[in-house]
Amino acid sequence: MNDNINNGNTKKMSYLDYIKAILIILILVFGLLFALTATKVVHCKTIGQFWCNVYWDLVESPRVLIVFGGDGLGNAEKLLTILQNRDIISLKTTTQVQNLAYVPTTSYLDKYNMVIVTQAKSMSSDQLLMFYEYAIKGNILVWTGDAGTSSMPNDKKLSDYNIENTNVWTRVNSDEKVVPFGELISAEYIDNFCNLVNCGSINTDFVGELLPDPDSPIAGGIKPRTSYLSGDFAIVKQINNSSTVVDLSVDYQSNLITKSKSDTKGLGNVFPIMIRSGLGKNIVYVAVPLEYLVDVNAPDHKFDASNTGMQYPGTIRRLFLEYFGA
Repeated sequence: MNDNINNGNTKKMSYLDYIKAILIILILVFGLLFALTATKVVHCKTIGQFWCNVYWDLVESPRVLIVFGGDGLGNAEKLLTILQNRDIISLKTTTQVQNLAYVPTTSYLDKYNMVIVTQAKSMSSDQLLMFYEYAIKGNILVWTGDAGTSSMPNDKKLSDYNIENTNVWTRVNSDEKVVPFGELISAEYIDNFCNLVNCGSINTDFVGELLPDPDSPIAGGIKPRTSYLSGDFAIVKQINNSSTVVDLSVDYQSNLITKSKSDTKGLGNVFPIMIRSGLGKNIVYVAVPLEYLVDVNAPDHKFDASNTGMQYPGTIRRLFLEYFGA
């Protein structure tokens, strides 16, 4: 009889051990997923929408920083208003605006899950290096328009070091370190559209038809050839590398001949509008300020025409869905 009791206890203990083992495995898996997400090795959406919901419930809401300067394309305050609109960005985010002059170090940027740079054409090489270092850590960097295309008077010149490079986003900082920012965002800046052609209005001049990548998680909802871009934007040339994708382009519909008398060849007719790069596609370059995508107060200056088949602010909403999954 005692043997039977012992056997029963043994079976009961084995069953409890089995349950404990499963719980330990689940805890370890949960801890691993949390660590991978928190350290930005993977985005939550890579695992699944359910995990995004769990992750952002456990930690504070995503922190977004809009950095602006004193010149260039964009309007930081208008962008802040858009990102705080819950009809556009359903996920609750903590979004702040900071002048570039008061962004001291890369460590300051590291506190944020996403940094958006707009209205900041003039930027020193040391400032550009901060954003470079932020992005190569796997953080989400959204670079817009002509930000960082104009250096400061005291910046060192590439020509001083016999470095042949025409990309204004490639710099040498105060410590004589080359900052290959153009390669980081996979773009070479040419000029702003309205600097190259005679624009009647930098806000409403028709540019051309939009060409989205149908497989793009961000721009794929835009119907090609029935949506358009109007107004000023940065003309860039894509720098090809293995991790680069072009989500959206614009077709000027003819060879763009600039107003320069020496320009006889032109620049072509198709120009990238959204380029993503980095191992996790964590670096996004958009040739127009983000608020152009959803500026409900300027219906003639928009991406998402009423016949795109998507809600008006769909593109910027999809951008946040892609990186925060909610």
